[in-house]
Amino acid sequence: MAKQKEVTVNGQKFTLQSVSPSWYYDFNDECGNTGGKRKSAKYMDGMFRNCVIAPAEVKAEGMAYFDEKEDLSTAEKLISAIEQFLRS
Repeated sequence: MAKQKEVTVNGQKFTLQSVSPSWYYDFNDECGNTGGKRKSAKYMDGMFRNCVIAPAEVKAEGMAYFDEKEDLSTAEKLISAIEQFLRS
């Protein structure tokens, strides 16, 4: 069963859910994080859509949710929180 955790980033609550290690490593490879040209926005979008289960808008919209709000700070802190959560 996937583990879950609630985190607060810049005053906003997010519920995170784990992904399988295989998916995580394959997705990192796909986004160039292990060599080649990095696709940071694609990486963040995929992680938000697959690891954030609440609010539902973040899961559904991914990076577009933060683009619309012009909120780089929360997106950067959230991706860091997701990575820490997956490694814990």
